[in-house]
Amino acid sequence: EDVSIKSKTVRRLDMNEVLECLEGPAKEEGAGVQRVRCQAVNDGAIGWVTIAGNQGTPFLEPGGNLLTCVKETLLTETPSLDSKTIRRVAVSEVIEVLEFTKKDGTLDIKRIKGKAKLDGATGYITVSGSAGSAFLEPC
Repeated sequence: EDVSIKSKTVRRLDMNEVLECLEGPAKEEGAGVQRVRCQAVNDGAIGWVTIAGNQGTPFLEPGGNLLTCVKETLLTETPSLDSKTIRRVAVSEVIEVLEFTKKDGTLDIKRIKGKAKLDGATGYITVSGSAGSAFLEPC
């Protein structure tokens, strides 16, 4: 893939969209900016993103690894919904993302591997259900 800002656009990012950094930063010499190769958590799109413009305007900021529970859900041992339940995750509880997982193609849900800030319990948690209902949202 080409790090140049003149490379083909994959798509535009939404405000507050969470990205997982895959590579970089790398300097794009032509424009004098730093870019990182990222994967969008919501749809898996991969491409190069400019960290800040050549005048210093920030386009990305660190974060996105803390989520708040907005609807009670379960913390399970494995990504499978049939997995053994470790415990319930209560509304307002904060979860640290350890691993962004992809959508489960068979059930059309998104799950992450996370660690509960409350007690350190680690397991898999549903971020959004098949009907689009959100269980976890960015803090």
